[in-house]
Amino acid sequence: MSRPQLVLKQSTGWFAAGWQFGHALSELSDAAFKLYAWLCLNADRHTGQLQGTVPELASALKKPEPWTESALRELVEQCVCGWMEADVLEIADQYWPYQRQARCRAESKDYVGEVRRMLLAPACVRSRFTLADERLAQDLQQRGVSLEQLQRAIWLGCARKYVAMLNGQPPMPITSLRYFTGLIEEVGQTTPDSYWQHVRSKADQLQRQWLQRHGRDAVFLR
Repeated sequence: MSRPQLVLKQSTGWFAAGWQFGHALSELSDAAFKLYAWLCLNADRHTGQLQGTVPELASALKKPEPWTESALRELVEQCVCGWMEADVLEIADQYWPYQRQARCRAESKDYVGEVRRMLLAPACVRSRFTLADERLAQDLQQRGVSLEQLQRAIWLGCARKYVAMLNGQPPMPITSLRYFTGLIEEVGQTTPDSYWQHVRSKADQLQRQWLQRHGRDAVFLR
């Protein structure tokens, strides 16, 4: 009798853990392998790259910085990955199962950079654009969310935030890109462009009111 076909419970988010994974398991220390596995799960599938500093990696892994730095040093020394830029890691070809796509790498970098610019522009946002924000931006790109759609979600979310704060809600800033993801489907509905110009204008107006009342260095509750 033939065995039943295997069916994934989730169709996305998987990493092709082949012989490269098994080789790394036998060659690396427990700490370095754990970091390698995390990098594989979170790196861009098209490029094998991931942006992040040692403190950001340590925070994501919930490990001390010395632990993370030591594990990362081992990965670099064993040529499992290397620094492409000051804060960009790339997993080496022999430990990466996917074909690299240079064009997608450039497009992904441009998309993430534009998302970062849009997120950090409003005064009601206080964010460092963390590693989690970058991964979410990459996920949105892979899902086909356009920059225009995300920009509209940010306008709408900020407008609502300003209204709430101007009406007496505790001034808690927006700290993450994830704040706006729930609005993406809402702004994806068919709506005239003129409506979104109105939303943008309203968000700008409310921001000016907020800044006039509290100033650019308004103190938010922590």
